[in-house]
Amino acid sequence: MKTVRDELYITKQIKHKVCCSPSDTFDAQMIAKKFGVPFKIIHVEDIFKERIINYFINENLIGRTPNPCFFCNEYIKFGAVMDVALSDGMEYVASGHYARIIDGKLYKAVDESKDQSYFLASIKKEKLRRIILPNGYYTKEEIRKIAQQQGIHVAQKIDSQDLCFLPDNDLKGFFRDLGIDVKPGNIITTDGRIIGKHEGLPFYTIGQRKLGIAAGSKFYVRAKNVDGNFILVAPIDELYDKHMVVSNLNVYDDYLPNEFRASVKIRKKFKEVGCTVQYKDENGGKLFVTFDEPTFAVTPGQIAVFYDGPRVICAGVIESGK
Repeated sequence: MKTVRDELYITKQIKHKVCCSPSDTFDAQMIAKKFGVPFKIIHVEDIFKERIINYFINENLIGRTPNPCFFCNEYIKFGAVMDVALSDGMEYVASGHYARIIDGKLYKAVDESKDQSYFLASIKKEKLRRIILPNGYYTKEEIRKIAQQQGIHVAQKIDSQDLCFLPDNDLKGFFRDLGIDVKPGNIITTDGRIIGKHEGLPFYTIGQRKLGIAAGSKFYVRAKNVDGNFILVAPIDELYDKHMVVSNLNVYDDYLPNEFRASVKIRKKFKEVGCTVQYKDENGGKLFVTFDEPTFAVTPGQIAVFYDGPRVICAGVIESGK
């Protein structure tokens, strides 16, 4: 599939491996040719801009930290692209993601160090029965070995790391190129002291340590205030929350009880935390979460995925922490 124009990868300095680049298209074409599989490029640039890039911009401008890869799986890979495949007569869509689908439910991969169920938890449950995830039953090294044995030239290809529409990882340049005016403002401590200037709210996230200032003490981003255009910073011990609210739910269970136990992951690289969840059927449904232990950097806009062991119960967008 094509999510952005190929020229982007020519004009930008690619700092890390990204998905959906021209080299990925070439690799897919070569593999299809090797195994005699028909090859088709599906152009999704317009819907990708509407659903993913515009979402990414808007979330940043209202002071939240978006997760475009999560919604790309819902709207693009297992949305627009899957719809084309099914309309072309395909019965199933296979993907190389590391997760498992068992009896129409989403599960973690066998290799939890490479598990991607966190990013796949946006896929609507009615689509799961048409998706095959074979890699989820193997470790990454086992998959590389199988690919090498089959003579697949990308067997040792490095993993993708950055956003496909930010191949140079230059968020400031991204906003500048779009003509979006991102204003600097004050960095303020929780006791009201101004200790520096920030370069623009989109360039910071909750829990960030690198602030570009010499404050004499270690401060972390605690909150971003859009109305006042300032960043609130605090010592690390003030960045732990006991509660959070989650909305925009995607539920895999047939129903959610009013209260249930789960483990929750609030960022891909964060460990899961045990929690008690209260479900309220209001405004499309909300989860009121109490962590078993105070949890670092609960970030509005990021994704919370709830598990029962290896099985995904539901997922949603973090509204707030406290």
